[in-house]
Amino acid sequence: MFQRATIFCLFLLGIFTVLWGYFLFRVRSEDIALIKQKIAEQEIASSTTIFSTTQQQRKGVVKEIWFSQEDNSRLHYRIFSESSLLTIKPEGRSFDLIEKLEKIKCWMQDKLYEPNPGVGPMQQIRFLAAEEGLYRYTAQEFLAQTVALSLYRLGGHELPKEIASSKPFLKGIAEDVSFAVSGKSPQFKAKHFKAELRELEEKK
Repeated sequence: MFQRATIFCLFLLGIFTVLWGYFLFRVRSEDIALIKQKIAEQEIASSTTIFSTTQQQRKGVVKEIWFSQEDNSRLHYRIFSESSLLTIKPEGRSFDLIEKLEKIKCWMQDKLYEPNPGVGPMQQIRFLAAEEGLYRYTAQEFLAQTVALSLYRLGGHELPKEIASSKPFLKGIAEDVSFAVSGKSPQFKAKHFKAELRELEEKK
């Protein structure tokens, strides 16, 4: 009799333990949804804190850019800026990098050629100067306004560091200048370009 009572009590205790464990450790769908919501809120909060807009001041910025041509030659661009402000701005899951350049000088090889046998290699160089401009890393694009633009023809196929001693065959002022630095063919645009007639008359 006592043994049966003991077994019955143990049986009831086992059932109670199972039920207690079920209700204690059971994960409801409402709990899962709440946990997911909290995780999403934490991710949004952390991304807002970590990936906020940041800026960096730089001095003496030099950008060297090459374009491979179909004849295996390479056009060379060099952009120099006395100072710049680099802004990194988050946009969704990516970033937009914009660099504001100050006191800009840019040397750009327009084309490489050999006019006649025995003359040697030649190059046409586009030089521009501006007080400020923008370089967009994502679009790989350069933008500037009120740009002093000059065109040169020089010997060799290497881009010189300075061309102050040479005279341009054409120069003037462009209101807006832009060029893309992606792909094999550089796309240069100069809007409202006003050439200095004095240089054209000297050429004649």
